[in-house]
Amino acid sequence: MSSGRRDIGYDEACRLTLENVAPGVTCELPVVRAAGRVAAEPVFARVDSPSVDVSLKDGYAVVASDLSHAGRNDPAVLKVIGRLAAGDAAGQGIRPGQALRILSGAPIPPGADAVVAEEFTDQGRQALRVFADAAPGRNVLEKGEDVADGELIAETGQVLLPQFIELLVAGGVSGVTVFGRPKIGLLATGSEILLPGSAFVPGKIYASNIALQQAWLAADGFDVRMNAAGDSQADIGEAIREMAAQADVLITSGGAWKGDRDLVVKVLESLGCHMIFHRVRMGPGKAVGMGILDGKPVFVLPGGPASNETAFMMLVYPALRKIAGFVHCPYLWLHGRLAQSVQGQSDWTQIVQCDLGRQGAEIAVFPKKLKSRMAAMARTPAVIKIPEGVAHIPQDSLVSFICYDSAQFMYPVESPSDSHE
Repeated sequence: MSSGRRDIGYDEACRLTLENVAPGVTCELPVVRAAGRVAAEPVFARVDSPSVDVSLKDGYAVVASDLSHAGRNDPAVLKVIGRLAAGDAAGQGIRPGQALRILSGAPIPPGADAVVAEEFTDQGRQALRVFADAAPGRNVLEKGEDVADGELIAETGQVLLPQFIELLVAGGVSGVTVFGRPKIGLLATGSEILLPGSAFVPGKIYASNIALQQAWLAADGFDVRMNAAGDSQADIGEAIREMAAQADVLITSGGAWKGDRDLVVKVLESLGCHMIFHRVRMGPGKAVGMGILDGKPVFVLPGGPASNETAFMMLVYPALRKIAGFVHCPYLWLHGRLAQSVQGQSDWTQIVQCDLGRQGAEIAVFPKKLKSRMAAMARTPAVIKIPEGVAHIPQDSLVSFICYDSAQFMYPVESPSDSHE
């Protein structure tokens, strides 16, 4: 029997999901618009930065040997012969016994091999007294020290964080090839569903499931389109065909189980979709499925809020990020101490909602009873996964958890020192 026709375990579902998606098309972006994208090929520097040796300090360019015996009670006395600022040409050189006023970022003049910081001098305009030595190379940033021409800056798969953008620009890179973000189609099914922004109709509900998905995806820069379909095969089929023609990935919500109105999988198969799996031994979220329609991934999610969110977060979202080139999930994976015991099942992977707290230097994990209401879900910062076959995890056990709310571990802007207390 194929995996598309039987209930499978959560780990197998993860494997099959990731095996059936791959990074998509690539595109060229200006480097200043590439923050947060994933490099699709190695990126090399095209220039040295700095392009010449420069000063790290405001001070004086000197010949280091002139200061070998300089001290507070026996200063070296040098003749000041000029001034250099950032952007100036190096110009004239200096000889032993001479100094040149130099500002941070200015090129080191020929003959100089050190910079003495101005606070160790009397800042004399013509005759300069220096009260400390400066070994060769002191306060000098050498040519190419930040990044050298031809140096590998980012490897394939590197997320281009803002600090990488700074380095790319310093290395003379103006454009980078990155993995494209797939176009995602989100389809809510059910005659009771209203799209966000629609006029309210008593007895109907807004499509909060796909709004949650859209929010996560939009935060990652995905191009997301939303639609809704009624409960008939004709309506669902038409909506699927329309969205599949426009999107690279299709995600449906609702109609995923075995009831009279659960038609999504039947419609997909009638359109030629090959179902890789449907129904996973996990809770909540067991009705989740995945298929391939016209070469494009299709994810079938249940309509219940807790089941929909869990299936999306635990299976679908990581797969979508892989298509965009990411090799890591967006969630923090941390460890904490269980504040109370939790129960699992021998034939089921259980996802448990949790609150977080502190117990001294450790993170305390407080399991909660499953609440499928959105207000409870919105206030759930973390979940733990109890693997299939684990019936009980005792209180005080050290467990790993997935953190959805990284702000739990950020210090307040107004008092950064508090995080170190």
